[in-house]
Amino acid sequence: MTELLPFWPVVVALATILLTRNAAAGLGAGVIAGCLVLAGGSPVEAVRIAIAEHLFPALDGTWHVSALIFTLLLGAFAGTLETSGGFTALLKTMLAGSRKPERRVLGSVYGLGLLCFFDGLANSMLMGRISRSAVDRIGVSREKLAWVVDSTSSPVACIAFISTWIAFQLTLIGDNLPGGEAYALYLQSIPANPYCLLTLFLVPLAIFRNWEPGAMKRFTRSTENSDDSTGATTAPWRVLVPLGGLGVSIMISLQIWSGEPIDLLSLEAWRVAASGSGTPFALVGGALGGLLVAWTCYPPDRRREFGPAMFQGAAGLLPAVLILILAWCLGSVFQESGAAQQIQLLLGDQITPHWLPLAVFAVTSLTAFATGSSWGTMALLMPLALNVLSNSEASEASETALSLAPGIIGAVFGGAVFGDHCSPFSDTTVVSALASGCRPIDHVVSQLPYALTAASAASLAYLLMAIGLPAGVSTLTAATALTVFVVIHGRRSSSR
Repeated sequence: MTELLPFWPVVVALATILLTRNAAAGLGAGVIAGCLVLAGGSPVEAVRIAIAEHLFPALDGTWHVSALIFTLLLGAFAGTLETSGGFTALLKTMLAGSRKPERRVLGSVYGLGLLCFFDGLANSMLMGRISRSAVDRIGVSREKLAWVVDSTSSPVACIAFISTWIAFQLTLIGDNLPGGEAYALYLQSIPANPYCLLTLFLVPLAIFRNWEPGAMKRFTRSTENSDDSTGATTAPWRVLVPLGGLGVSIMISLQIWSGEPIDLLSLEAWRVAASGSGTPFALVGGALGGLLVAWTCYPPDRRREFGPAMFQGAAGLLPAVLILILAWCLGSVFQESGAAQQIQLLLGDQITPHWLPLAVFAVTSLTAFATGSSWGTMALLMPLALNVLSNSEASEASETALSLAPGIIGAVFGGAVFGDHCSPFSDTTVVSALASGCRPIDHVVSQLPYALTAASAASLAYLLMAIGLPAGVSTLTAATALTVFVVIHGRRSSSR
């Protein structure tokens, strides 16, 4: 039984999240449970270990401090863009003169969702709120709107190199693969994250082909004449310019803090900048630059609203900051308890390293579905998955481990988003439904066939990666298969 003790924190964390529907509570319970094991069952010693050996060290270091600051700054940035009214004006501009209203409206919501890449939850809330009246006017069901909103928000935030997710993701990678370059590995993991990529591909494909699985067809079109105004509107450029300014500011900051001569036209300079030790400083500096651009572009007659909007946006991400800190603590507990080594001993030679991404994707998906938390799932499984890879016999050489790491990282991120999409008690699922004006359970039922379709294609991509095809080629092949399926299935549905 002693070899099962390292898994106790995982069991406690999962059980707590299931009971409370709260990722922070689950991660905190997992930390305490792990510290109890490390303390030999002494509650007093467990508290001392949790605070002295895991909590305070988690708040130390350049990466962790910058992650907290960057998350709050980007929350403030999102808050100012939402209150400026630019997104509402942009949607009205995109809908003008439409000959195919359903495609135009849903396609516009999708396009705006891609622009709102900086935070998944803010994306869901904002897109649902500003689009409800538009779908009502053309007779599109709000369940379909919720699917577009939910299927755009988390996937784009997960693979966007500038988002509230990125600081969290980079620390998960850097803490558990100290020999690797966190930002470079993250970028390499994007092609190995087929679920997010294929979901973002499936949304416009299904809209264009008007593909509706039976679960979505059950819901009647909305006939309400609602006017869900979100307040004042302004020129669309007051949102587009800050978004561009944020990206440019972070990219330039990467080169400034790389320690190398600045060369904006050199691919090698960008590669060095993205993998350099100055990345945490660049993220904070770039976010400050983006916030400055947002202030400059804010409507002058309402600039007094900028400060409250900024603080409200930052305050909205305080729960994410708490999850971030607890995730670091739990990862530290996992490393000290030897959970990854025990998993490797249990697996033995049953799963070779090249098949790990597929296995990790399946386990992560189930965990995220059960817990309803993508971030909580990432925090639970990233340390375990990467440490299993590092300790596997076939990965004794660090170069081999690093070559397989992007697939593991992409599988954790993609599986967490997939399970989150299917879960009826996920925060993004609930927010997407309520913001779009439908019941959460109806949103889950109608979105499930789309999510399962994308996940099946993602599983095909991981199978191809396991037999040796590059991640990018595997994902493109899966996208082709997905296209064929939607076209054929769409024709059969329309002929009935």
